[in-house]
Amino acid sequence: MKALIYKDMFILKQKGQIFSLLSNVIMSIVIGLIFKNLYGLALIVVLSIPVGGSAFIQVVMEKEEKTNFDKRIISLPVTKKEIVLARFITSFINLMLNMFIALIYTLIHVYFNIVSLDVALLLWVIGVLIGIFLIALNSIGYHLLGAKKGTFVYLAIAGLSIIVYLSIFLGFDVEQFLNLGSTILLMIGCVFTFLCLFISYFVSLKIFERKYS
Repeated sequence: MKALIYKDMFILKQKGQIFSLLSNVIMSIVIGLIFKNLYGLALIVVLSIPVGGSAFIQVVMEKEEKTNFDKRIISLPVTKKEIVLARFITSFINLMLNMFIALIYTLIHVYFNIVSLDVALLLWVIGVLIGIFLIALNSIGYHLLGAKKGTFVYLAIAGLSIIVYLSIFLGFDVEQFLNLGSTILLMIGCVFTFLCLFISYFVSLKIFERKYS
C-alpha cells in the first residue's frame, strides 16, 4: 500500500497541484484584503479551502483512468482494501496541506485582532471537519461514477456548500453562535464526521469490489 501512497504523493508534487495550492494562497490574500472580518475568514477557512482540498481523489482517479492504470492496479500485489484506503489517506494528506494554509490565514487574522483566537481556531477545526466530511461524500461519488461523471457530484456538493454558507453566515451574529455550546457541538461534529468517513470507506470498497470483481 505504501507504493500506492507514494504514487499519489508524486501526483501531489506535480505542477498542477502545486499551482492549486498557490492559487489558494493568492485567493486567501485577495479575500483577506477585501473582507477584513469574521465572514471573510469563514469564507476561506470553512468553505473555499475545505471544498477545494477535499477533491484530490478526483485528480488521482482521473490520472489512473487516462493511463488505464485503474484496470491494471488490481493485478498488483495489493488488496482492494489497500487500494481504497490509500486513496483515503492521500486525500486526507492533501486536505491537511490545504488546511495548513488555512491555519496560517487564520492566525494572521488573530494577529491583526480581526477575530479572537478561540473563535478563529474553532472555525479552522470546523473547516477540517467539513473537509473530511466532503472527502467521504466525494469518495462514494467518484468510486460510483468515475472521475468525469463524479465531478457532477462534487459540483453539486460545492453548490450546496455555498448555499449553506450564505444561510448560516449572513443571517445572524456568527461569533455569538460559535461561543454558544461550542464544545458540545464540536464533539458531536467530530463523531458525526468520522462516522461518515468510516461508512464511506466501506461503501467505496463495496463499489470498487463490485466494479472489479
